[in-house]
Formats: sequence, C-alpha cells, structure tokens
Amino acid sequence: MVNEIWHLTDDFNRLPARDVLRNLIRDDRKNSEKAESELSEDIKLLDDAIVLYVESLQAAFHLINKWKSNNSNRAAIAMTVSTLNYILLARHGILLGYYPEVRDLLRSCYERISRCYLFFYSKKFADRFLSGEQIKPSVVDKELSKLEKEPNKRRVLFEGLRKYYGFISDVAHPNLKSFEARYGEKNLDKRVGLEFLFGGLMSSKLGHVAIIRLLQTY
Repeated sequence: MVNEIWHLTDDFNRLPARDVLRNLIRDDRKNSEKAESELSEDIKLLDDAIVLYVESLQAAFHLINKWKSNNSNRAAIAMTVSTLNYILLARHGILLGYYPEVRDLLRSCYERISRCYLFFYSKKFADRFLSGEQIKPSVVDKELSKLEKEPNKRRVLFEGLRKYYGFISDVAHPNLKSFEARYGEKNLDKRVGLEFLFGGLMSSKLGHVAIIRLLQTY
C-alpha cells in the first residue's frame, strides 16, 4: 500500500462556505471508498473483532434475567455497550480519514473498558457509578492494580496503567502536540492557527496504524 494522502483540496478561501462544506463531504466519501479498497484486509480484521464483540454482548443479553439485578454486571455491561458505540464511530472516522480525531475516541474506549473491569471486580464502584458519581481514571487504575496481591507487582501495574493513560491522553487534550497528526512535527508553534487542514486526510499507512490501535484498545 502506498503511503499517500488520498484527498486534500485547497479551496477554503476561494469558494463560498456552502461549497466548501459540499466539497469536504464529497472528499470524505472518496476517502471512504479508497479506504475500502486500500485497507480491505485491515478492515476485515477489525470487523471480525467487532463481530466477536457483538456476539459477546448478544450472549450477555440472552441471560439478562440472571444478571439484571446485579449492579456489578449491569454497570459493566453498560460500559461494554457504550464502548461498542465508540468503536463503531472510530471505524467510521478511520474510513473517512479523521485519524487525529479518532485518537480521542480511543481514549474514551479505554476509559470504558477499564471501568468495565473495575465494575465486575467491585460492586462498591459499580454502585457509585449507578448513583451518578464520577470516578476518576486515576482511581480506576489504583483499584485495578489491587488485583495484584504482591506489592511490587501491584506498584508496577499501577504505574503501567497510569503511563498508558497518560500516553493516550497526551494527544487527546487540546494542546500543541495534539496538532501533530495533521500539521506534522515541524515548527508547530509557528504554523498552528495560520494554516487550515479540514476534513479527512487519511493515508494507507495511517489508516493501518489507526485500525491496529483501535484493536489494541479493546
């Protein structure tokens, strides 16, 4: 697969705003068509994983009468359902070429999956979630690390969870670094805000990386 930007137009300042929007939508459709061809093997791998995810949810809901009164199970299932919606939205974003924005969705997937594990493990935190309380990611990581009984392993697990969350958050926050995926790393401090890069900008290489990252998230 060739590493190339599929569609990039420079008509923002030359056309009426409605025409700009129409062209962005047109080019995004072209991105999707190109992605279906260029990334067919990656997409099949992703879709196979999503099918397994859906089948797991189907199996759970076939047994809903057995767990619907269990807050741990109910809260965990809520997280898995929500995660599926983010996964589907990320899939659409990847095909349209919105990889920089998809990274935000990957963090949301991780936040929900980690809470899913926590709620299965702890009824106390499931109850807190169902009561409407917000649970900070650092608290989730701390509680999950307690699954390790040996102190040193527990510490390493906690540090690893915190490091990974920091990694996926680093490009999700609206800081200067979050602009690298669209602008590149060179002279960001001088270019951001002066150049415009709208719509899908996906390449085969970035599309492949985005799909692998999405698979790793769940």
